[in-house]
Amino acid sequence: MTMNWTFQTAAADALMVQFDARIDLQINAKVQQLARRLQTMQKEDTDWLREVVPSYRSLLLYYNVLECSEAQVRRALKPVIDEVVSGADDTAIESQHHEIEVCYATELAADLAAVAEHLQDSVEAVAKLHSAPTYHVYTLGFAPGFAYMGDVDERLRMARHATPRQKVPRGSVAIAEQQTAIYPRTSPGGWQVIGRAVQWPQLHPGDTVTFKAISREQYEQLCEAEGTQDV
Repeated sequence: MTMNWTFQTAAADALMVQFDARIDLQINAKVQQLARRLQTMQKEDTDWLREVVPSYRSLLLYYNVLECSEAQVRRALKPVIDEVVSGADDTAIESQHHEIEVCYATELAADLAAVAEHLQDSVEAVAKLHSAPTYHVYTLGFAPGFAYMGDVDERLRMARHATPRQKVPRGSVAIAEQQTAIYPRTSPGGWQVIGRAVQWPQLHPGDTVTFKAISREQYEQLCEAEGTQDV
């Protein structure tokens, strides 16, 4: 697959490396690989590179303007990016797989019934479709610990709510188009909520996740063990 990229000035001390404008697993893998490579450079002997922030299809780099100009940063980065994109760089990406238990129950998930109606099937079918794939953690954002994962089965994909809710409970499992996520804390949010998790690990870009459907009784037992409320 041909992978195009460009530099974009982001701020007086920041440069963006922008890849093709789509959510794509291969592109994201290159972003994560490039981030690891630059973070290694930063730790070793690079005084000018201050911070590396990866996203779905871009990488934001903050640099020390007292050490170098943007033109110098571009010249230093271009061969590194070309090497990663071409596949010549074999920097390993550390990742983990996680299984997360989710209760798909209408009383815990405000949008589950509506998503089932969209699917023209049962809530059980929603749970089955959502828990079938192995999801890739693309990036973190929105709130600390909020991991954007994909890709959701095409039959389940729905847009965000036009008006976000003021309060989405902690642990809510939700979807928005091809993405899915767990709300790490109670907060406003506009995604379609289809389930609830009690416990989950800290997720990192490059990790993979599968969801395991559990009953309401199992969910309540987990809540009791964790000392949390189920509503």
